[in-house]
Amino acid sequence: MDASVFRDFQIWERLSMQFRAEGFNISNTPHFANPNANVSSATIANGIVGSSSSYSQITAVNPLGRLLDARYFRFGVRFTF
Repeated sequence: MDASVFRDFQIWERLSMQFRAEGFNISNTPHFANPNANVSSATIANGIVGSSSSYSQITAVNPLGRLLDARYFRFGVRFTF
């Protein structure tokens, strides 16, 4: 979710200023990695699959999500004449 706020200020008749504040990834949504699909550590007894320490569990965050979707803010001023 991205958000922005703009405000215009009239300085003179032909000169105006605009203040901008923008925020990207405001909710700071995490990007989880895929679930663990390794069933080799599962215990099988009498044809029943027992507990596995990490099968189908999400145990990490996608490393590219941190690089691509970091929360950051940007401020700026624009003069129009």
